[in-house]
Amino acid sequence: MKRSGSPPAPLPRQKTGIPHLDMILSGGFLRGGSYIIAGAPGAGKTILGNQICFDHVASGERAVYITLLAESHGRMMAQLSPLSFFDPSVVGTKLYYVSGYNQLREGKQSLKALLALVRKLIKRHGATLLVLDGIVRIGSFASSPIDFKEFIHELNVLLNFTGCTALLLSDSTGEDVGHPARTMVDGLVELRDVMDGVLAVRELVVLKFRGSAYLRGAHFFEIDGNGLRIYPRVEARLAVPSSVPAAKGVRLSLGVAGLDQVMGGGVQEGTATLVLGSSGTGKTILGLHFLAAGLDRGEPVLHFGFFESPPRLLQKGDDLGLKLSQQVAKGGLEIIWQPAGELIMDALAERLLDGVRRRKVKRIVIDGLAGFEESVVRPERLSHFFKALTNELRGLGVTCILTEEMRELFGPQIVVPLTGVSGVAENIVLLRQIEIASELKRVIAVMKTRETSHDAMLRELRITDRGLEVGDPFPTNGPVLGVGTTRAASRLQVPGERGKG
Repeated sequence: MKRSGSPPAPLPRQKTGIPHLDMILSGGFLRGGSYIIAGAPGAGKTILGNQICFDHVASGERAVYITLLAESHGRMMAQLSPLSFFDPSVVGTKLYYVSGYNQLREGKQSLKALLALVRKLIKRHGATLLVLDGIVRIGSFASSPIDFKEFIHELNVLLNFTGCTALLLSDSTGEDVGHPARTMVDGLVELRDVMDGVLAVRELVVLKFRGSAYLRGAHFFEIDGNGLRIYPRVEARLAVPSSVPAAKGVRLSLGVAGLDQVMGGGVQEGTATLVLGSSGTGKTILGLHFLAAGLDRGEPVLHFGFFESPPRLLQKGDDLGLKLSQQVAKGGLEIIWQPAGELIMDALAERLLDGVRRRKVKRIVIDGLAGFEESVVRPERLSHFFKALTNELRGLGVTCILTEEMRELFGPQIVVPLTGVSGVAENIVLLRQIEIASELKRVIAVMKTRETSHDAMLRELRITDRGLEVGDPFPTNGPVLGVGTTRAASRLQVPGERGKG
């Protein structure tokens, strides 16, 4: 028999207001549902619950926060007051804090008394959000496991009837998989504080979410003066880029005439070029040339680096006649500097992409991929992370240069330090120092250009007061320290790539 009628409307969402948590939850919690927020003491549950409450009432709704055997309300207010979301004017008018401790002292009737309190508060205040702080402690007051299950069941019925969403804060951890509260609620979010060597990192994991898709796996977060801020894993968040622009075949100058010629007229728009080289070979200067060439075309450009501070970077560019300081003042160039520290890799990617989207950047130099490597907690993520990040940059129409320092100053092997990075770049340029006739010289070679011709000859690279200059190919005889001999290495190829001369 054929069914008629429209499909049921999707359940309305209850937004959390916590940066990126709604993204992880595909729009927020489902209104009228019950959700456990679990974690060890100090994981951030109380801050999360209060942050959601204050955001909720700021939108015109009302909320009730019930504490059980937790800290006193006065002490909680004192600890919340430094946070930017805290607004004392709504406490008692839109957001109501109530203790449920007396109800728990009612003996065998304690759970019924607590449920009656919840029902009365939701009705009296017209609350559409309930936070119950200490759900696992309630179980210890139940006369039997059945009584506790009945409490959860009746609470779910009440929430469904009133359309009120409940967050049940729990000190339980992942070891309490079979706890009745976990099996009967609509969702489970766990906050973790994980030690990685001497580094402590915070993670959020959605373990269960009925009736909705969500971003699975661990996502890092931090707690600062604004409360919780969550950084979804880039490879999960950007598994599919926001857009896939059509290939235009437009070539862009790298800002170094000789290099453009070697690469067949420059790089294709929307591609990524990996610049490999040991310290002092000219990677950063090449990046500055690339940005200056974009500025000459009127393009907004971005330098995202980890090591050289903005004043040093601008001075270097000005000394080469690139006039970058003027471009910063005019708004054409932005420099985002990430000094050394305990950084979150996904937070770095967010700052980078925010900088691109905010100014509709067309060219970017990511100077020092090692900065991302140093911030990674799980190294196996790097390959997928860079693939997702560069795909998103392509989707935004950005042409980028990625620089990476090679650890070997000399030697016959050319090793890309970060696994999987070479695979995400359409072009690879090698900068190196070699010895010719007892003299060290800088050399440059194009190792890879995907689907286009290039000259793979080793050429001298000179750093002058006007910037980089690419010279003629080296002769094919004579010893060359660092890459075997010029006869063997005057042409370079990446394994698996067929160079085109």
